[in-house]
Amino acid sequence: MNLIRRQRIKFTVATTAIGALLLLVMLGGFYIMTFISNKVSMLTSLEKALAAPESYNDVAPQGSRCFFLYMDDDGNIAVHGDMKYYGDLKNSIIATACEQKSGQFKIGNHHFLCQSAQKDSVTLTAVLDSTEYHELMLNTGLQIALLYCLSVALVALLAFLSSARLLHPVAESFKKQRDLVANASHELKTPLTVISTNLSVIKSEPETTVEDNAKWIESIDAQIARMQDLIQNMLQLSKLEQSEIPKEELDFSILAEGASLTFEPICFEKNVRLLTDIQPDITVNGDKGALDRLIVILLDNAIKYCNADGKVGLKLTADQKKLKLSVMNTGEAISKEEAEHVFDRFYRTDGARKNEDSHSFGLGLSIAAATVKSHGGTITCHGIENKGTVFTVFMPLAKKKRTQQK
Repeated sequence: MNLIRRQRIKFTVATTAIGALLLLVMLGGFYIMTFISNKVSMLTSLEKALAAPESYNDVAPQGSRCFFLYMDDDGNIAVHGDMKYYGDLKNSIIATACEQKSGQFKIGNHHFLCQSAQKDSVTLTAVLDSTEYHELMLNTGLQIALLYCLSVALVALLAFLSSARLLHPVAESFKKQRDLVANASHELKTPLTVISTNLSVIKSEPETTVEDNAKWIESIDAQIARMQDLIQNMLQLSKLEQSEIPKEELDFSILAEGASLTFEPICFEKNVRLLTDIQPDITVNGDKGALDRLIVILLDNAIKYCNADGKVGLKLTADQKKLKLSVMNTGEAISKEEAEHVFDRFYRTDGARKNEDSHSFGLGLSIAAATVKSHGGTITCHGIENKGTVFTVFMPLAKKKRTQQK
C-alpha cells in the first residue's frame, strides 16, 4: 500500500532526524568537554611550569614537559630544556615562541602552547609540546564521527523496522476500510439491481394500477428492508469498534434464559432440540442490548446451521473471575481454516453459501466478536469432528460479584 509505505518513510526520516540531533548533542557535548578538559589541563601545566621552572620537568608527567626561554631586555635568549628532538626546527620554534609569548602555534608537524611571565628583568616563556594532545583530540574526533555515523544508521534501520510494527494497526484499519467498502458495495449491488429492474417494469406499463404491480412493489420493499438491515448492522459494528459503550450491572443469566425462550418456537418448527444449562446469578458490567444481541446471534447461527433433527446447546457457567458461555450445535463441524476467518466482516462459510434460506450478510459474528471485545472478553470457534461446532465466550464478571464469590 503506497500510503503506508510513504508513512513508513516519513516516520523513519523523522525518527532518524530526531535521533541524529540527540546523538549530535550527546557526542558533540562529550567531545567539547574532552577538548576543554585537555585545554585546561595544558594551561594548568603551563602555570605550574612558570611557577617553578627549575623543578617542574623533574615532577611533570610524560607528555606535559616544557622547555623554557629566558629573554632579557637586550633580546638575549637562554634556553633551558632538551630540544634535540626537534632538530633543524629548534630555532624556528624558539623564535616563534619568543615572538608570540602566549597562545598556540604550529611548526612543522609539531603543535605548541606557550605562556609568558615577567621575572624581574627577564621574560620567562614556558613552551609545552601539545602534539600528543592534538593527535589525541584528532583521533577522538574521528572515532566520535564514526560512532555518530554508525549510530545514525542504526537508528534509521531500527526506525524503519519498527515502523512496520507501529503502523500495522493503521495498515489493518485501511485494509478493513477498503474491504468494508468493497463488500458493502457488493452486498448493495444486488438489491439495487432488483429495485431498478422492478421500477423499469412498472414504468414500462404506465396504465397499470398499484394492485397490478403489487408483486413488483413487494419485491422493492423487500430489497429496501434488506438494505436497511445491512446499514443497521454496519452501524452497530462501527459503534462497537470505535466508541465506548455505556455499561451497567446486568444479570447475564436472565439474558441467556430470555434469549433461549425466544428461540424455542423456532427450534420446534425446525424440529431441533434446544438444550440449556444456565448457572443463575451471573452478573456482568455491560450494555443490555449489545449482550442480548450477542446471545441471539450465537443461537441464531447455531440453529441455522444445525443438522436435521439435531441439537443446539447453550451452557453458561462462571468461576471467581469470568463467565463462560458455550453455544454448540450438531452437524457438520466447521473446518480449522473457516474458524480462523468466521469473525471477519462479510465472511460466509461454505455452509452459509449453500443455505438458500439464508439472507445473512456475514456481519452477525463480526458484531458478536466486537461485542465481546468491547466488554473485555474473548470469543473462539472450533469444530469437533463428527459432532458439530462450538462457540465459546469468556467475559469478566462484575467486580461486585467477584467480591461476593470470594
